[in-house]
Amino acid sequence: MKRFMHSTALQHRPAFAIILLVLIVSPWPLGSNRDWAWPALAILCGLTALTANFGIRNQLSIHHKIVLAAFGFLVCFMLFQLHGIPALIEPTTQYFYGTRTDLTKTIMYLGFFYATVQLVDSHDKCRIVIYLVVIIGLLQALIGGTQHLMFELPRARGSFPNPNHFAGYLEMAICLAIGAMIADRTSPGATSSRSIRATTVDIITGPLARLRLVIVIMVIALVMSRSRTGNFAFFSSIMITAAIAFYYTRSFSRYTAILLVSILAIDALIISNYFGLEKLAERYRETNIVSNGRIDLQHYNMAVLKDHVWLGAGAGSYEVAFSAYRDADIAGKVAHTENDYIELLIELGIIGSLPLLIILIAGLHAQIRLLGGIAHPFERGIAFGCLAGTISLLIHGTADVNLQIPSNTLLFILLLAIPMALDQASQQRRERLS
Repeated sequence: MKRFMHSTALQHRPAFAIILLVLIVSPWPLGSNRDWAWPALAILCGLTALTANFGIRNQLSIHHKIVLAAFGFLVCFMLFQLHGIPALIEPTTQYFYGTRTDLTKTIMYLGFFYATVQLVDSHDKCRIVIYLVVIIGLLQALIGGTQHLMFELPRARGSFPNPNHFAGYLEMAICLAIGAMIADRTSPGATSSRSIRATTVDIITGPLARLRLVIVIMVIALVMSRSRTGNFAFFSSIMITAAIAFYYTRSFSRYTAILLVSILAIDALIISNYFGLEKLAERYRETNIVSNGRIDLQHYNMAVLKDHVWLGAGAGSYEVAFSAYRDADIAGKVAHTENDYIELLIELGIIGSLPLLIILIAGLHAQIRLLGGIAHPFERGIAFGCLAGTISLLIHGTADVNLQIPSNTLLFILLLAIPMALDQASQQRRERLS
């Protein structure tokens, strides 16, 4: 039996390596938001999903089945938008090629989710994946800082064409780094009884000090992006997740409390002050709603949505659908709504958006279940980071379209999938021991 399990593990090393390759490659070609970049990711995700089927793997949990069923329904719905029902219903999409592109991307996200829940099923694999994302986030932060400090770019953007998308990626990477620091803290039982001074010194100079420094660098880069909603979403998500964790556990280790306070206070109010927090606050004050242009579009967006409320205008067809409603007051190209929720509703309608809501609820349930349950301390720490990253991008989605960027969407799916995989592995361990 051990020999068989070892051979199966070896058999899945290529598939796990492809997952890592997807995470490594996806942010660099402009967030893979180009027609020459995302098809390569689609091939890799399809390959890793197929490879994950070889050998005996863990049985799918109820969370996995619900998400896979929702993805399957969404794929079928996009096919309906593309082709309708022959001889009965005409296609509903207003932009065939855009819908076909989004259909292919959805299949890519489905393959990535399936491969993640099948393969990232142990603490070691989870640690590898998360630290890889943290390293990529660090590299992005260093590039963004170089752009801002050496080349005097007004807003850091890393390898992304838009600073807001750069901020969206960093939000999730920082949250995962915080989760990893909580999960990998040494002697969790001992830290709760130590003095505040000793615990603070341990955070600054202890074994995880380098990870703490990485978090500082990424927070600085996040502020340099000058993304108002991105910065607000990140710091809000940390406080909301901490409140949720405290509600379910009724306790907080001194280590975790001091770590979170240091992130919210030291990074935001002291360190970041030297790297643009004052300018970020100035941008909050000076930018009014009218000049920003985002709220002005909502009147038009509501008109588009009213006419496509149930079946949508077609996935990936917002720009074409919006063109019929614009007038002389709108100058320039309008490719996105600058709001993930409105854009998804316009393109997919209520029927097509329901699967996305189901996927989100299933992921949040798995995160909270792992965070507040009887899971291993490592798993609770990872759940904290995944939940914070999810909440952050959900808040950011009210003012940007990070879910239209393949690299950010893949990372968002990773945040939902990892807790499901760990929760299922934890249940199977308890069943074997009972």
